Amino acid sequence: MFTPPPSPGLPPNNVKDGILVPDVAVSGSADHPMSPKTLKRRIGRRTRWTVMLVPMALMLITASTRYLTHPAAFDMFSESASLTWEGLSERASNWTPHKRHPLAEAALAGVASTAGSPSSSVASLTGSGAASSAAPASTSEIPISAQTVPTIPSSPPALPTPFPQPFDSSLSQNFSSLSCFNFFSNMTNTVAFRSCRPFSLLLQASEGFLDAQENLQLLNNIVWGTCNTSIDDEGCSANIAWFSSNLVSACAIDLKDGNAMAVNTQIALNAFNLMRDAGCLVDPTTNTYCYLDAVRNSNPSDTYFYSLPLGVSMPNNTIASCSACTKSLMTLYYGAMNDATQGPGLTSLKASYPSAAKIAVADCGTGYATLTTATPSGALPLRTVPGLLLSTLVVIAVTLIAIP
Repeated sequence: MFTPPPSPGLPPNNVKDGILVPDVAVSGSADHPMSPKTLKRRIGRRTRWTVMLVPMALMLITASTRYLTHPAAFDMFSESASLTWEGLSERASNWTPHKRHPLAEAALAGVASTAGSPSSSVASLTGSGAASSAAPASTSEIPISAQTVPTIPSSPPALPTPFPQPFDSSLSQNFSSLSCFNFFSNMTNTVAFRSCRPFSLLLQASEGFLDAQENLQLLNNIVWGTCNTSIDDEGCSANIAWFSSNLVSACAIDLKDGNAMAVNTQIALNAFNLMRDAGCLVDPTTNTYCYLDAVRNSNPSDTYFYSLPLGVSMPNNTIASCSACTKSLMTLYYGAMNDATQGPGLTSLKASYPSAAKIAVADCGTGYATLTTATPSGALPLRTVPGLLLSTLVVIAVTLIAIP
């Protein structure tokens, strides 16, 4: 006999319309089910905050492990940490603070010592492993205004090794011709050139010489080295004249294109003899190099005069210090321009000297420097141009006001 199955009875409370509902208390404040669109927005917001906050947290942890006192556990993933499970577990449980790492200080100190060495770039250029005998850091840290100009050494001083050289920071690749680049590369590595230590090119293109401007004792030794070379004056004059002549042919295209490196180097080579004499000028009252007096002087005008043979004109607002050294320098320049041997190669000095002489005479008197007639007729001194411009503007303004 067939027995019917039991009656299913009433459905459980947590089943509605065939869907199982979680067995939780329902209150009026309960959240309504989110639509898929709302859920995507919430996930998107959380993702954005995660993307923003996680990198910031990592940067803070990195900064703290390098520069701040921090828990040792922060170092569990550092480069020096052991990556074994035992090592990671031990570091993660260690929350005792310790000081910042000295690595940053050591690295910065190494970079500073390399960059501050006047001869480091020269060594890399020549492949020399010789150490530099630069002055102690305590001396270089003294402001130039507080340093005393040392007297000229009575015996050979300790020169920096290797000695600062032109283009010691880098040799530019910006050449119009390969022959010109090869010329510069060969010249800067030739003993005949390096041994002569051209003051004109050191002043123009030597990072080591520029760095030495902050240390008068080191600069004094370098200037002494330019005045006392292993090759005598006559030999160096012949060597530099050869390089100047060959630059004209090897860098003909670059000179035609106005390549600044080729043009300025030719000017400096032509002024080698004159600027060697200028760098070795002595102040007899103090037995010091005049160039060091100029560097030490708070009035920069004295150093401006040393750049005249390189074609660098005096700034408009220069006020001459009227020192005895600058007077001797201007006398030296005037004599060289009128010398049959040196004069033809000093075209840049002939262009920059007249305005500098007018400034010197205006500030220091007619006997301080000799004026020349090289300036075109009707030309005005550089320092009168601003006044003339102002007067012209005033006249124009008055004229416009007067017009009805």
